[in-house]
Amino acid sequence: IDAIAASLARELAGRQPLVVVIAEGARRFAARLALGLEARGTAAERIEVRARRSHGTELRAVEVEGCDPSVFRDRDVVITDDIADEGRTIEAVSALVRSGLPRSLRVAVLVCKPSRLRADVALDHVGFEVAGGWIVGYGMDLDGALRELDFLGVLEGTD
Repeated sequence: IDAIAASLARELAGRQPLVVVIAEGARRFAARLALGLEARGTAAERIEVRARRSHGTELRAVEVEGCDPSVFRDRDVVITDDIADEGRTIEAVSALVRSGLPRSLRVAVLVCKPSRLRADVALDHVGFEVAGGWIVGYGMDLDGALRELDFLGVLEGTD
């Protein structure tokens, strides 16, 4: 996360990015990333975006709490997510942000499963790549459990 923050601070030197946090799982990652940016002289604002799903994997809608897409106008936006699995949530949130006409848009994820990506999304910063298994810890959970772990774990045999 510190390496991602250092890279973003260089890319966004002298700007105040808007960090978009995708739901509960990304909160911890986004908070640490924002602290890393601040430590490097790049203050960041945060806003949370919630993705709602229906029928398991089909993305139904993306709802932005407390604002509309115009909040992104002429801003340097960094979308943060805990995991890029199929990429559909990131794809939908990216489209929402782009509709607000940002100055720039970057995507940072803590974990990526490249073999499972189904959407054509640009991931500018990736913490870790994993082949499979269910990822838990550092904000990611299994049916509400294990989110509070201070490390990432992979539950083998699940996906």
